[in-house]
Amino acid sequence: MFSSTNNPLYFIGQGDWEVPDPNDVSNDEGLIALSWELSPQMYDRLYPSGIFPWFEQEGVVFWFSPEVRSITATDQVKISKSMRPYINGRKWRFTVNTAFEQVLEKCSAVERPGQAGTWITEKFRENFIALHEDGKGFSFEVWDGQELVGGTFGVITGAIFVGESMFHTQANASKYAYIGMCQYLEAQGVVAVDNQLPTEHLDSLGAVNMEREEFLEIMHHHAGLAVLDVEVPSTEHFRLSL
Repeated sequence: MFSSTNNPLYFIGQGDWEVPDPNDVSNDEGLIALSWELSPQMYDRLYPSGIFPWFEQEGVVFWFSPEVRSITATDQVKISKSMRPYINGRKWRFTVNTAFEQVLEKCSAVERPGQAGTWITEKFRENFIALHEDGKGFSFEVWDGQELVGGTFGVITGAIFVGESMFHTQANASKYAYIGMCQYLEAQGVVAVDNQLPTEHLDSLGAVNMEREEFLEIMHHHAGLAVLDVEVPSTEHFRLSL
């Protein structure tokens, strides 16, 4: 399944476990640790080191620290010519944290290339909801009237937002959600979005790809900063700008 290196896998989450060195990956894909458990505390401890759970298989959670990371500076999100009419036309309404579980459910229906089923299993779902209830999980919604047509969600860690997934049911609605997310987060003092893995879709929105070492420097400087108040209320309307 994976190519191997000489580094052993960490087993985390039980007993007195330590956060792995994010450079001690066990294969070329960046697999670094396994766990039976998944908890908000594990996100709190591992996300600042750039280690994230990619998927669950037969009850085991696989944690990764890839060599190449995708990251978007919130003040550098790209608005293409094709997106300008959507923002100028005000066809859609953009909100924050008004439909977290709906966004989560719709994202869980999005299939990853080469992967059967959803990666957002019940274990992931329960933890994302717990993080949201604790003020660390945020959703960003795009509405056409009363219909939820696009959205994205993720987890805040200091001044870095870790994007988890996005969806759309109308063309470009996920791009609209991503642009709105970056603009909202920038206004709150968040400096960058960790997209985890590179895609052409993210590249078109201003994401850049960087080596693990450079990425970890950014996390070191910004992941420990407290910028978003856990009492931030739902935002019924946030206006995107060009």
